[in-house]
Amino acid sequence: MRRKFLVQVGMLVSEYCPMNPKQVFVREATGLVRELAVFDLFNLVFGQIMPASGIVFILALTPFAFPQSHMGYAWLIAAILIALGPGLLYGMLASTIPRTGGDYIYGTRIIHPAVGFLMSWLFVVANLEFLASIGTLWGLEYLSSSVAIFGHLLNNSFLLSNAAWLTTTTGQVVSGELLIAFITIVVMLGRAVWTLMRVLFGVVMICIVVNIIFLSTVPQSTFVHAFNTQFASQNVTYTGIIQTAVRNGYTPGWTWTGTISAMSLAMLGLYGFPFASYAAGETKSASKTQPLATVLGIVVGGLLFAAWTFAIYSAFGYDFFSAANYLNDVGGTLPIPPYVNSLFTILPQSPWILVAGAILWGFGGIWLAATIYVPLVRSLFAWSFDRLAPTALADVNDRFHSPVKATILCGVLAGICCLLWIYTSFATLFANTTLLICVVMFVTSIAGLILPWRAKALFEQSPAWIRRRTLGIPALTWCAGFSTIVMAVLVYSCFANAFIGGGSIGYPFTAGIVISGVVLYYIMRAYRKWQGIDVSLAFKQIPPE
Repeated sequence: MRRKFLVQVGMLVSEYCPMNPKQVFVREATGLVRELAVFDLFNLVFGQIMPASGIVFILALTPFAFPQSHMGYAWLIAAILIALGPGLLYGMLASTIPRTGGDYIYGTRIIHPAVGFLMSWLFVVANLEFLASIGTLWGLEYLSSSVAIFGHLLNNSFLLSNAAWLTTTTGQVVSGELLIAFITIVVMLGRAVWTLMRVLFGVVMICIVVNIIFLSTVPQSTFVHAFNTQFASQNVTYTGIIQTAVRNGYTPGWTWTGTISAMSLAMLGLYGFPFASYAAGETKSASKTQPLATVLGIVVGGLLFAAWTFAIYSAFGYDFFSAANYLNDVGGTLPIPPYVNSLFTILPQSPWILVAGAILWGFGGIWLAATIYVPLVRSLFAWSFDRLAPTALADVNDRFHSPVKATILCGVLAGICCLLWIYTSFATLFANTTLLICVVMFVTSIAGLILPWRAKALFEQSPAWIRRRTLGIPALTWCAGFSTIVMAVLVYSCFANAFIGGGSIGYPFTAGIVISGVVLYYIMRAYRKWQGIDVSLAFKQIPPE
């Protein structure tokens, strides 16, 4: 009996009082499988950039937020000259520390555990809000447009009535919750989410190219005639829209000054470069795969944004398109929403082009939602693996190699946030989510900047091309320094322009989010200490594979 008692005590001691650093982790292997190739990670980055969604709302916001800006040139410059710096930095960090968790891993291992957890906390909160907005807007703006197109093509009153229903509060709730539930199930199945994104890439990319070619080749005079004909009974004309906007403060034409001012918005449209790093622990040959996938995602995304914008301005006319969206932004009355997915339906065209547009707008939102889920789930998994969250969130299903419990929790939280977005002032409270994301990327840039000195052992183990020196300074430091400057400008832009940063209305709630992240870290650290577990040991090493 006494021996049995001593054995039980020994088991408790080994569980709660680790005698070596490895035992501080939930287990000695993550359970995740290194099976992701370059295309999977590229798809994750590009899917988050998602021109099919961004082209609608970014171009709609620009005329009022950044007057006289040409977003085609802004995206072209941002993708080639600016975004590659932060993107390459994330690729370098993922190559140096190829583990699951992204910003969380870099912050906790390079700067300080509390800072790293806080940045990850801000990332998770902000992206839950983004996911909620996608769930809300998917039915309201995208799916309703797609269903309406099919309704008109088939002359089907059932589809037309359901397209209108999707714009109601009930329609938003049902479509949003179904989207979130569907993505949750797919992510739970592990490899299925990557298969889904591959399929969506093929389908949506074909439709994007079709739309760009169509808008690039249709004469502007064709749209002018079609618009004037369709709305003649309402006494609304193409030229009248521009004149009304001018009377309300719109300034015609674009300038390089306006375009440069919109570079911050173009950069945010390319936000997606951190996402591949969140799956670094599941990546084959991370030292090569991560940087390549991230750079490709940025370049392809930026070039598509630019090409599509040039096509839109060509087909509809820069001043008409900008004036119509300006009027919409200031509360003017328009006969049709001035978004790309609405205006292109006015043009005479083949039914197949309309079908491609319907598929484009409907499926793009699904792809975008899937890309957000991956880093959310991996963040919760990384917290749990370091014991800063309930250990159950680090459980990995043996069959699907997927953190099922963490995925379910993300789905529940996203579903709740979607309801809050629709029924409350949730969106107002979370007005500063873009600011939070920019702060996270700024701190990660600082982590890259100090890595060669703050975590010298990690740096010395990084690939040779990352350590290569120019003027005595490592390539990582050059890249991180450039990224730090870019992110500092973005943070400033969020404070200076309420249209991208949210303005002061959300500052009190944002401060509460920051404080809650710090408090949560120290509560979990104290709780684990009470259990006899020193979590600080975890941050002195990188997690096991």
